[in-house]
Amino acid sequence: MRRSETNLVCGFGTVPGPCRSTPLPPQLKVLIMSRIFLIAAVFLTAAVFSHAQELSEAEKKDGFRPFFDGKTFEGWKTSDKTPKSWKIEGGLLMLTGGGSHLFTKDSFEDFVLRLEWRPAKKGYNSGIFIRGNNQLQMQQQNCGMLMSNTKDTKGVPNLHKAPGEWNEWEVVCIGTKASLKVNGTLAWEIDTFKAKKGTIGIEAEGHAIDFKNLRIKVMEKKN
Repeated sequence: MRRSETNLVCGFGTVPGPCRSTPLPPQLKVLIMSRIFLIAAVFLTAAVFSHAQELSEAEKKDGFRPFFDGKTFEGWKTSDKTPKSWKIEGGLLMLTGGGSHLFTKDSFEDFVLRLEWRPAKKGYNSGIFIRGNNQLQMQQQNCGMLMSNTKDTKGVPNLHKAPGEWNEWEVVCIGTKASLKVNGTLAWEIDTFKAKKGTIGIEAEGHAIDFKNLRIKVMEKKN
């Protein structure tokens, strides 16, 4: 076969003869770039969701599971008022304001609850409900205090970071024992928590707060 009859692959097509650089049509350039951006967006979105809902290998082995999937309100009780207070964006559960509390569909008795939360600005106010209406305060000046049938806990605002930064809580409830860790430091531990099984909830008090990495380990009762 003579050289002039040889088909060589050049870039995006097959051309006869020696390989030559041929400018791409503008429409093809736009198509290629749009697909590149689409692929990048898919990977970025996946990375954001995975970052917002992380389970370490140790947590997986220990029986923890996420109870917010980063995309929907699956597992939570919602109403027509929910969108006025809550939205999901970038894998975050975002409290935007209003007064529509959010509660889980399931009830929990003995558990280890871990979550991260970030208030938008000073003067924030919210709370985590455990075993029903027993509230762990997220009000800035009393942050960390348990409002329940016990008066054995106090707020620990000094253990919390400044607004705009992420805080991590670990709440343990086993029988009458309860404890709270704030950013890795034990805030309090009591043996007077008499509340029984109930839902877990997040209080809406008109202040913007983001939540992520909500995960729970349900403790099996020992006979």
